[in-house]
Amino acid sequence: SYSYAGMADIAMETGDIDYLSAVMSLWDNIVNRKYYVTGGIGSGETSEGFGPDYSLPHNAYCESCSSCGLIFFQHKLGMIWHASPYADLLEDTLYNALLGSIDLEGRNFYYQNPLDSRGDRYDWHGCPCCVGNIPRTLLMLPTWMYSKSDDALYVNLFVGSTVHVGQVAGTALEITQTTDYPWSGKVEIAVNPTVEKEFSISIRRPNRSVSNLYDARPASDGIASIAVNGRAISPSVRNGYAVINRRWKKGDRILLDLPLEVQRVKAIDQVEAIRGRVALRRGPLIYSFESIDQNIDNVLPSDTPLTARWRPDLLDGVVVIEGTWADGSPLVAIPNYARHNRSGAAERPEGRRRGTRSSVWVRDR
Repeated sequence: SYSYAGMADIAMETGDIDYLSAVMSLWDNIVNRKYYVTGGIGSGETSEGFGPDYSLPHNAYCESCSSCGLIFFQHKLGMIWHASPYADLLEDTLYNALLGSIDLEGRNFYYQNPLDSRGDRYDWHGCPCCVGNIPRTLLMLPTWMYSKSDDALYVNLFVGSTVHVGQVAGTALEITQTTDYPWSGKVEIAVNPTVEKEFSISIRRPNRSVSNLYDARPASDGIASIAVNGRAISPSVRNGYAVINRRWKKGDRILLDLPLEVQRVKAIDQVEAIRGRVALRRGPLIYSFESIDQNIDNVLPSDTPLTARWRPDLLDGVVVIEGTWADGSPLVAIPNYARHNRSGAAERPEGRRRGTRSSVWVRDR
């Protein structure tokens, strides 16, 4: 994935059509044949690489460093095309595969990130690539949130922050986002140019089903509503972004409402390893079932109502998904990034922590 990011860089800087054609073919193959629902890549069947198309065993492999490289690759393609699928997938990998590779204290990490695991985390590893790659990737987050051209700003990610994005349309521009995303779909964007100027702000309309491998229902894509300075608008859409073109002045406000429905996710039939199984999603977050809460070999009926609930007392505050298993027992799913962070994990002599079992995919009926 690092090599692919470098190839995309060359294609962007040189305009070499052969490089561009190669990286787009690689991207298509990864995303539509070899992509885990968490945004991880690498089934481990060829060392730390890929196996055959549609081979996605949920007990392998998804090395943490491959998630870092995939984020770089998606970012570079987004810079080339100014199209939303690359930021959609970058967000998938960021919130699920990358954040899920470290514990909530930031002290222990996964080298591998299988979707069905026993919770081993390391404080060190004999191959210590992840130790540096994970934090340096997270520290680059401000560089992915926005991209720009001479007369346009692109909002790629929804993160509470204040960022000086540089010059747009000849004026310095500061953007402040106020949001509790991904727990809430409400986002306020304060636009603060030094000088009043006309330019466009393009805001990503999230698509939760970019990969052809997975189908998430009910639909929870796009932006439910957009208002500028309190007035509802219906902007045009280009390449997956809502485009707002106007004369911007300091203090202008954009208000967004992003849908965050609880979704059931199923893989296409070619993915044999997870045939007959279902995963849960809410917004950018894939959810995990832990054996500390329930029997995760149970069956999730297709007609069971599922609800989201804020739990400030759990895992530093998370939205859980609740429902009922086929046997009538209570179901609770937590964000995948927060798995294996509760009591029951014990220090192991070789530097790993072993917790309870977790799984993203459970049996469906």
